[in-house]
Amino acid sequence: GKGYGFFRLNEADAKACAAYLSVCENELLRGSLLITLYENLLNRTISPESYMEAMLNYLPKEDNSLLFSAALGYIGNCQRLFPADAAPLEKTLGQIVATSSVPQHRLQAFRSYRSIAESPEAIAALYDLWKKQQAPAGCSLSENDYISLSYTLALHLPKQADEIINSQQSRITNPDRKREYAFIFPSVSPHKEVRDSVFASLLVAENRRVEPWASAALANLNHPSRQKEAVAYIRPALEAMQEVQRTGDIFFPTAWVRALLSGHTSPEVRAEVDAFFASHPDYPPMLANKIRQQANHLYIIEH
Repeated sequence: GKGYGFFRLNEADAKACAAYLSVCENELLRGSLLITLYENLLNRTISPESYMEAMLNYLPKEDNSLLFSAALGYIGNCQRLFPADAAPLEKTLGQIVATSSVPQHRLQAFRSYRSIAESPEAIAALYDLWKKQQAPAGCSLSENDYISLSYTLALHLPKQADEIINSQQSRITNPDRKREYAFIFPSVSPHKEVRDSVFASLLVAENRRVEPWASAALANLNHPSRQKEAVAYIRPALEAMQEVQRTGDIFFPTAWVRALLSGHTSPEVRAEVDAFFASHPDYPPMLANKIRQQANHLYIIEH
């Protein structure tokens, strides 16, 4: 039948849907299976381990670009919300980068690989690629890809961060892009005092004038690898939400709170959000809903 809503799967049905996903020829049905399995993951009726196993079996076989893109997003969220050994995911994404017949899928898989890479082997491979500026075969990397890669590497290789940032900065020739890089790169500094200074600057409206730059810097400050050190940013950034709304674009409050919270999965940050609402019982509903929407994953994890 057809319907709209959350369809809770029992264990047998979940296994059957997961097994059928990689052999199903009907694209609409594959899309429905993708959504249903992901929602059951979020509602904890499917274990993250079995979900990831099914998705990694399916993903290299998917040739529909819309479904491939959706699946990549779901897989990335699973790894972010329920951290596990990244090696199997790194291996599958690397396989797609190397062998997919769809160039866009190679590029998307590479970008996903860059965002989830955490094993020493994966980080070393990305560093080698960045240093030589030699894209994987079949991938056409833009300057923005190399810039994003430099941020990733600086976060994962703190001892080499200054060398990576200085080298990438010297490669950029476009004046606007150079200014953007100069604004953002301190947010990936290995030095906490530098990152604290960046955060303090973002609380000043004048420093948020270029909103995509401000969002990118805030997201870097709250990167998953910096969760413990970034807990101190949560309350001040939430306290600033009304001013962010008053001084920014209509969409900026959502971007601000997404950048603040999406990298976090800890009970400490959930407690910070709860404490914020407890101290603001009459908080404006529209802003409160934006915060709750972006904090929702913190409550899913604890479900």
